[in-house]
Formats: sequence, C-alpha cells, structure tokens
Amino acid sequence: MPSLTTKVELLFGGRCKRPPQGVQFAAGRLVVLGEHLDHQGGKVLAAPLPEGVACAWGVRPDSRVVVWSMNARQKDSFHQDRLFKSGRGWADLARGAYAHVGRGGRRMPGIDLMVLGDLQVGQGLASSAAYLVAILRSLYEAIGEYRSRWELAEDVPAIEAEWLGVRCGALDPYVIAAAKPGQILHVDCRELDHDVLRLPDGFELVAEETGIERTLGATPYNQRRAELAAALEQVRRQRPDLGSLCDLSPEDFEQLAPSLAEIPRKRARHVVTETARVAAAADALRAGDMATLGRLLDEGHASLSNDFESSLPEIDRLADLARGQASILGVRLGGAGWGGRLTVLQRRTGG
Repeated sequence: MPSLTTKVELLFGGRCKRPPQGVQFAAGRLVVLGEHLDHQGGKVLAAPLPEGVACAWGVRPDSRVVVWSMNARQKDSFHQDRLFKSGRGWADLARGAYAHVGRGGRRMPGIDLMVLGDLQVGQGLASSAAYLVAILRSLYEAIGEYRSRWELAEDVPAIEAEWLGVRCGALDPYVIAAAKPGQILHVDCRELDHDVLRLPDGFELVAEETGIERTLGATPYNQRRAELAAALEQVRRQRPDLGSLCDLSPEDFEQLAPSLAEIPRKRARHVVTETARVAAAADALRAGDMATLGRLLDEGHASLSNDFESSLPEIDRLADLARGQASILGVRLGGAGWGGRLTVLQRRTGG
C-alpha cells in the first residue's frame, strides 16, 4: 500500500504533467488530557496520529495559484492580486495561507498545490490545523524559507480566525509541527514548550469514532471561550493579580466558587480541575501507572459533559459502553466537543 505522500506525489504528476518540487506531510493530533486549556494558557497532553494531510507543490510559470483538494474532489484557482473569501472552507484556508505567507513584502510565486488527507474531518483530530500546516510548509519551502513550530503555532490560529471565523489556539499546530510518532507531548501552552512522555509497552491510546461529525464553527465553541472570559473577569474581582483560570488551585477555586454565577462557575471549574488532571496524568505516565491515567480520562470526560457541557447524551452512552470492555482503562471525549472521537486508553490486544 503506497504511503499518503506517495499517493499525492502521483496525483500531482497525473494532473500537472510534471513531478512536484516538494511534498509536505502534517500529522493529526490526539488530545490525551487538557481539553480547552490551550487557549487559557494551560498545560495539555497531546500525541500525533499516524493519519494526516500531505501536500505536493510545484511552482507555475504564471501568477495563478491552483489548489486541488482531492478529498473534496474540487479545485480552486485564483490570482495573487485577487484574494477574497470563496465561501468554501477548504479553499478559503488555502487562500488565507497564501495571503498570510505573502505578507511582509515576500515575493510569492504562482503555484500548484495538491492536497490529500487520510484524516477524517469533523472528528476532533485537528484536521484543519494539519491541512494548514501542510500547505504553509509547502509555501514556505517554495520561497526558500523555514518556519519553526513556534511560528506555525502563530500562523495557523491567525488564518483560522480571519478566514474561517474560528478562534482556535496554538496547541494543534505546535503539536503537529513538534511531535514525533510514539511521543506524548506535555505542552505548556503559555510558554510554548514541552516535555516528551511515552506510554509503557502493552498500552495504547486510540481515537474511536462516535459517528457524530460536526463543524467547529457551527458549535458553541466560540461561546464557551466567551464564557471562560466572563468567568476570569468575575474571579479577578477578588483576585485582580490572576493571570489565567489555570493558575487557580482547586482549593482556591472552592473558596471563590460561591461568588460566581452558575455558568461561569461551571466553565471555570472545568479549567481548574482539568489543569490538576493534566499534572496528575503526566506523573502517572512517568510512573507507568495506567490505572490512574485511565481514571483521570474518565474524570475528564465527566467534566466535559457536566461542567463544560461540550458532550452529547449519545456520546456519554458510547463512553459508558466502552468502559464496560475489560481491555479499556479509560475513555473521554476528544477534540473540542459536540461530536468527533473518543480518546480511549486500552491494553494492546494484538500485534
């Protein structure tokens, strides 16, 4: 079976009648614990997936930009000096990437971009970020520039906000650009730095389908961010020096909780308890304590369902069913929520 990069290289040659000048690959990511802490400056445990997005590129002799999305089975074509939203999400992200790289006086070539992914969209696996990282790496390679993981972590949220209207954080592009297969990154989203952890032999983390797809822009994701901002504002009335909700200990939060309105209190409680769970999970990974890690995943799902209200009853039922299997140690909703995949910690049963 040819690899994804080989497939996109062959597709490029067939469509463009010449070999590509380069091929870039960006993996998807799985959040182990720390959901919704990235945009709060907290710490997150995340790992790269085998699946991802590949982009083959080649400079054109004219000034046009042509983008093929082989998954959407569509083509987009535009002139460098006529960059505007087309109304197609995949095309607008590519247009936004091209516009973003061209800022600051960079001289941009006409270019063919062929994009192919085996990462399912709408599943909470950072497909949008992987798509953008693959395209951005291709564009920067075409103009002879290198882009670090810190720079990509700035580029991707800026493009998604401007061209898609979604306020995502730096975590996804950072993990995609930094992680290697088999690693779990303990990412400090405030400092954009990380430690490398690993699962002990005999265990694995998998992303199980729920069968519920969603488009992030159509969910209450932006509303939740606004609710967290409101929670922080209320907490700062008593703690004006507080930098982030992630800086509150569970004990401090319990003292402040009665003064908060119901919705801000619930959203803040998720951030505070999830921050503690990430720290405990990192310790469990270092100690090889998978029973504790599994319990923390279960607790994380309960928090997403009850306090952050980003789960659905059918997802909760699927998580409960999964916990009934002897090989599974813990289950939680993955991604931003309202659909997508379940992050499952299980004993390796084969191979």
